[in-house]
Amino acid sequence: MYVRKHIGIAQLFSRGWRVELGLALVVVATIVVHIEILDAYFQISLAVAALGTAISFFIGFFTSHAYDRWWEARKIWGELVNDSRSFGRMLATLLPGPEVAPELVPLRETLVRRHIAYLYAVKSRLRGEDLAEALTRLPEADLPEVDGAGHLPNRLLDLQGRDLDGAERGGHIDVIRLAQFNEMLSRFSSSMGAAERIKLTVFPPYYSSMIRLSIWAYVVVFAFALSEAMGYAAIPFVFVAGTVFHLVYEAGRLLVDPFENHPNDVPMSNIVRTIEIGLLEQIGEKELPPPVEPVDGTYLM
Repeated sequence: MYVRKHIGIAQLFSRGWRVELGLALVVVATIVVHIEILDAYFQISLAVAALGTAISFFIGFFTSHAYDRWWEARKIWGELVNDSRSFGRMLATLLPGPEVAPELVPLRETLVRRHIAYLYAVKSRLRGEDLAEALTRLPEADLPEVDGAGHLPNRLLDLQGRDLDGAERGGHIDVIRLAQFNEMLSRFSSSMGAAERIKLTVFPPYYSSMIRLSIWAYVVVFAFALSEAMGYAAIPFVFVAGTVFHLVYEAGRLLVDPFENHPNDVPMSNIVRTIEIGLLEQIGEKELPPPVEPVDGTYLM
């Protein structure tokens, strides 16, 4: 996620310069062929420029829905931040303190560290990364429990529920407090499921492919039409029109999959690290990991 309010021209074109180069070549070639060869055989009315209005509606629809997916993903991780802080507070207030039940101090630390590992596991699954980062944050006693788990985050939630149930059976918390903890675990599961829904639901490829094809077709037809009125002077105008359409479409394409570890995506590494620091502080950990710094001072991962 970008932390700057504005980006430079170089960054704006850094990802799509090959397309822009291809666009320029197509515009020049189309206008040259039309003026030198095809102009004597047929003419195209400038009314085709109205096609740009229709294409702009298609691009606007695509970009709007892409932003909706990105914003929903960001809200999901915002909920995970709030629920994680609430979970840490619940462990500090609903479990008996060390002065009352010193035997629960290891349990509280295990629950906190296991939850941190859960967040790293969710992040890694969404990005398709190795789960080693999550496993290094697990208490050593949990490693045999998760060995071979097909869905590590879900397995960790199971372990959380098992230990909290054990605290209730041991008389350390009552059934009402256990229900509150189970409700929080359900919220974690719901947030994870919502994020996985976005990850696994591919935006209809037919629609995005149709938009790309429409942009290229419009550029060619518009080049034919405008070159009849302006000659070679039409080249920069057609190129600018095509570039604007492409950049707006590209903005939506970069938002449509918010968990791919790109600069525009949800900054899960930063979010998880922020939660980790806060939870470790709650259990009195002195050696805290450093915050995630923006890459080149521009965006957070």
